[in-house]
Amino acid sequence: MATPAHADSVAFDPVGDFLPTYVGPQNGDLDVISTSVSLSGTNFLFSATMNGQIGTTPLGFYIWGVDRGAGAMTANFAQLGLPNIVFDSVIRINNNGTGLVNLLVPGGPPVMTPLPMQNITISGNTFQVVVPLSFLPSRGFSPDQYGQNLWPRWGGIPMSDPQISDFAPNDRNAGVNVIPEPTTMLLLGTGLAGVAMKVRKRRKVNANHSA
Repeated sequence: MATPAHADSVAFDPVGDFLPTYVGPQNGDLDVISTSVSLSGTNFLFSATMNGQIGTTPLGFYIWGVDRGAGAMTANFAQLGLPNIVFDSVIRINNNGTGLVNLLVPGGPPVMTPLPMQNITISGNTFQVVVPLSFLPSRGFSPDQYGQNLWPRWGGIPMSDPQISDFAPNDRNAGVNVIPEPTTMLLLGTGLAGVAMKVRKRRKVNANHSA
């Protein structure tokens, strides 16, 4: 099984760092500022902030590449000098609030699943996407080991690398932040409260002994 080697789940990207190979309009909604991906229970939350209001570029859209464990054997951007951005599935988000999950199958047709529109929220220069874990089944990694990278695209030319305006992170995949479920948080809180109570009792006993 492949070994994950991912950076933090939050990626901050420089303003205005359009790729030299990009041929489309250099508008702010195609320039990534930051991204993050979290796993809470059975859902992923993909979040992104752009450098301009989403929808400024009519033919703009967003691709989030995900490595579920087979990315190194499926697809990468070595042709752009970026061999560490690997993926075996992609999430497409359109600026009209529609989207789909596309599982890449080497040697076969991709498996595409539309995302419910209520799972996609666009507000100003940010968007968030809730993707059920069942839409991104493992290909070797556990869900907390998945890698991910966001790249905006401009649809004014046929599908090709010059459509891609930016990568976040620039040269590798980021990881996934795991958010404990409410029951876990409650147990953690109870445990911490118990520890605090024991500490207070110990201090009280020590104070009585020293009196």
